[in-house]
Amino acid sequence: MRNEAPIFLGLIVGLVVIISNFFRTATLTVVRSELDQWYMIALNFAMLVGFINVSRIHVDKINKKREGWQYSIALFVGVLVFVVVGFAAGSSSAPRFQWLFEATLDPMQSTMFSLLAFYIASAAYRAFRIRTREATVLLVAAAIIMLGSVPIGRMIWSFFPVARSWILSYPNTAGMRGIQVAAVLGGMATALRILLGIERGYLGGI
Repeated sequence: MRNEAPIFLGLIVGLVVIISNFFRTATLTVVRSELDQWYMIALNFAMLVGFINVSRIHVDKINKKREGWQYSIALFVGVLVFVVVGFAAGSSSAPRFQWLFEATLDPMQSTMFSLLAFYIASAAYRAFRIRTREATVLLVAAAIIMLGSVPIGRMIWSFFPVARSWILSYPNTAGMRGIQVAAVLGGMATALRILLGIERGYLGGI
């Protein structure tokens, strides 16, 4: 019973959510709305548990003065600032949160991406070495896209922007759609395994 109850509950909830997307009845709408509220409650509890776990790890790091423990202090200061602003301003805190985001997370993300550019360039150099026909095609396509994206490429040959647009519109789009279809099919297969009780990882070892 300890194993079957969560599986049965997941099956019922999953079927209700799936059916409510195809059939719009008053009962299903009410049940779906109630389930959405429970989902938000569970999501908030999950975030709370995640924060407690992160706090435990960083508190231990600060107590033992491990490498980079100063960054753990910066983490707690940042969380405290956001929490204080949120509780102090209430529902009118959106502009303040937006300012905090633009003044903190935006610059940090820009710094991170600028550092990653060097690793991306190194990986691109290794990937673009011509060893196979596929690598040759990748190299030619990447060169055309890069040259078609900068003014100097247009000065060298006016065809580069046209070729770049064609590559992005057709081969790139076809590849991305194939990846998206495969991802959706994989998600459907995983959902079906969970609904049927084949996949039990979410039970936490029960």
